[in-house]
Amino acid sequence: MSLRLPFGGGARHDARVATANAEAIEAEIGRERERERIERAAAAFRLQVAAARLQLAAAEERAQLARDNRGFYEKSFRLGESDLPTRLRIEAEAVEADKALGRARLALAFGISQLRQALGLLPE
Repeated sequence: MSLRLPFGGGARHDARVATANAEAIEAEIGRERERERIERAAAAFRLQVAAARLQLAAAEERAQLARDNRGFYEKSFRLGESDLPTRLRIEAEAVEADKALGRARLALAFGISQLRQALGLLPE
């Protein structure tokens, strides 16, 4: 009578090892694809943030010019040198510039939030 001890050899074991290796390779490829996708998304969001910063700078400048212009026309109106429709138009332009400034600030904050999320960081 003989005793036989299987030590993991044989066709079934080899098939399991091959399946496990194939799954590991598949998982590695999936991880690499996901890493590349995240890098592309982060790069796109970095560009979006840079563009939002430029738009914010332009909106700040426009709002400052509109406020200055409003001050000049207000003084001109008080002195009787400007008419009411012109003053109202200038006031409307200043309000619109302030709204655009607010939208630009929100766009920048949103872009930064998306970038942080793409990088896996927590919100601030």
